[in-house]
Amino acid sequence: MDSAPTAVSCRLAVLLARAAPVAVVLRRGPARWVQLVRWRTDTDAFEPGQWFHGRVYDRRCDLSPDGSLLIYFASKFTGRTLADRAYTYAWTAVSRPPYFTALALWPKGDCWHGGGLFPGPTRIWLNHHPAVAAPHPRHRPQGLTVEPNPEAWGEDRPVWFRRMARDGWNLIEEGVFSMAGGEWRTDRREVWERPSPAGPAVLRRSTDAISFRYPGGPYLESFRVMTDAGEVPVPGASWADWDQAGRLVFARDGQLLTAAVEGGRLAERELIDLNPATPTRVEAPEWARRW
Repeated sequence: MDSAPTAVSCRLAVLLARAAPVAVVLRRGPARWVQLVRWRTDTDAFEPGQWFHGRVYDRRCDLSPDGSLLIYFASKFTGRTLADRAYTYAWTAVSRPPYFTALALWPKGDCWHGGGLFPGPTRIWLNHHPAVAAPHPRHRPQGLTVEPNPEAWGEDRPVWFRRMARDGWNLIEEGVFSMAGGEWRTDRREVWERPSPAGPAVLRRSTDAISFRYPGGPYLESFRVMTDAGEVPVPGASWADWDQAGRLVFARDGQLLTAAVEGGRLAERELIDLNPATPTRVEAPEWARRW
């Protein structure tokens, strides 16, 4: 007998603000749809926001220290966007989460480099060469100092490595990956570790394999908590971190959870299941459309 079809879970990426109990969740699925969700980590209140039909590159995104602004890199491939020389089909933008509506926008024109970081509340490190760092005339940044990157290169790594190091992650082993048979393979795992801000535990993040055929994208990762008593895996996690209060929080199969290590295992608690959401048209309110 044919087995019943298995529902595909949405995929979650999370950005944590570093000076306020705020995070944003990038919820991906179905297909190229992405939704922004704002998360108050002190109360675990979730505010669903805008949907975008395209790709948002979460490893090239960042939150301002207080979580009030999001910088993101996105692309949208349609006949209209491919012909649009003003906005182009790929851009970096600043918005007010949980909305994508651009306050500032820098047309990129391709998917190399792009994105940026907030070194401070009013500073942006823009991963664009100076020659492609002019903002769109209808979306100029206000009250922000923008620093283009004359050495912009690659794809995720320039923003990703800077963001991880800034947020307390230590690169233990740099990964080495190669292409074979149309798929990426891991020659050497990439390993990051971050000590808990609330105790002696350390969270380890390992890239064990890479495959563009994997439905979650090219990155396949595993997580484990290192304690004096031993290592405790975070089963099935696609993302994990310590939140601003030092809680272990992680994503698995479209859910966000928190857990504590008890007796050599994780005592888990679900915070929210984001699988039921479906794309709908959401207009940004007035406060999210102005500086």
